Amino acid sequence: SFIGDGESAYGTVAGAPLKRGYAFSQYAKYVRPGYQRIALTKSTKASPLEVTAYQGDGKITLVILNRSNSAVNNAVIQAPQNVTRAEHYLTSQNTNAASQPTTVNGPQATINVGARSISTVVFTL
Repeated sequence: SFIGDGESAYGTVAGAPLKRGYAFSQYAKYVRPGYQRIALTKSTKASPLEVTAYQGDGKITLVILNRSNSAVNNAVIQAPQNVTRAEHYLTSQNTNAASQPTTVNGPQATINVGARSISTVVFTL
C-alpha cells in the first residue's frame, strides 16, 4: 500500500502517504507514458548509487536509488550540452518528494543524494 490504513500495529495514519508512496510518486510523476529508457554510463565513484534514465517530451529523467547508509554529496551528473534546466526531488527518512537545490554548470549538474533515499533529477532540454 502507498497510503496508511491507521492500523496501530504498523504505526500508520489513515489516509497519509507512506514513504513508499512518496518514492513511487517520484517515478510515476516524472517518468511518463511514452518515455523510453536510455543507456547511461556510471562512474565507479558513484558505486553506491543505482541509476536509470528515461527520455521523452524534451526531458531526460534520472531515477537514483541510494541504498547505503551514507549520503553522496556533490554528485556530478554529466548532462547533454543543451540542458536548460535541472530539477531534483528527494525522498529520504527526513523528506518526502521535496525539491532540492541543484547546480547546473554547462553540461554538468551537481546534487546531494541522501542516505537510504530515492532521487529524481529532471533535465529539460
